[in-house]
Order: sequence, then structure tokens, then C-alpha cells
Amino acid sequence: MQKIVKVLFFLVALTSLSFIFSCEKQDAFSTDGYYSGSFSTQGQRTFTALVIDGNNYSEVPSGGVYNQKYPCVTKGSYKIKNGTISFNATVLPAVPDCQCGELTGVKYDCLLNGDYTLIQSGEKIIFQRGTGDNLQVYDLTIVKPN
Repeated sequence: MQKIVKVLFFLVALTSLSFIFSCEKQDAFSTDGYYSGSFSTQGQRTFTALVIDGNNYSEVPSGGVYNQKYPCVTKGSYKIKNGTISFNATVLPAVPDCQCGELTGVKYDCLLNGDYTLIQSGEKIIFQRGTGDNLQVYDLTIVKPN
């Protein structure tokens, strides 16, 4: 009888553990606030700023006229999962052509939209996508927490 109870306990524990580890979990990122830093692409570095509020984000103009990412700023929602931060832009800029560059005849945009690898989190967030000449990097530090 005791052997059966041990086996049943083991099976219940194993089933519970497999259920817990099979659930998809979003990474926590609860540092709401105003972030300022840079956006780099094709060797060019511009100033950018980002406001994070809950699961929402909005880019805001920052820096001098010639040194900012504006007018290619977006608003929307985001989520972090398995080291990837995914932005879903719901408000796009009034300027329809926000191309950062062209590589071998293919234009690529510089809108904050889509998936990026999250390098670091905390007071400083760094996320990037692409490789080589198509590498885009956001390097931001919190200026004012909410």
C-alpha cells in the first residue's frame, strides 16, 4: 500500500512539474518610465526617447533637429517573451516613408515595430535586430521612472 502511495505521489508531482514548465510565460518588465538614448543603424547614431507605460510604448522626439529619429516615431504595445521584445505599432508617423537606408536594392524601415533581441533589462535596456549593415540598435537608459 505504501509503495502505491509513493508511486501515485511521484506521478502527480511529475505531472504538475511538466504542466508548470510547459506554460508559456512572458518575461516581466515592470520599469515604467521615460527612457532616453540612441538609435543606431548603418553607422549613424540618432537620439531617441521612449515612454513605457504598462504594456504600451510611445517614441517621442528628442535631441536636436539634425540628430533625432523624429519624424519616424511610433506608438503601440509591446511584450517580452524568451529574450525577445516585440513591438506592435498602432500609431504610425505622418511621414509615410521612414526608410533608414537601402542595402542591395532593398529598403528597410526604421520604425519601432516587430521583433528585437533584448540584450539587457533593468534601468538600461538595449534591444537590436538585423545583422551587418542592417543592424538596428536601441540603447536606452531610464531618465524618469513612473
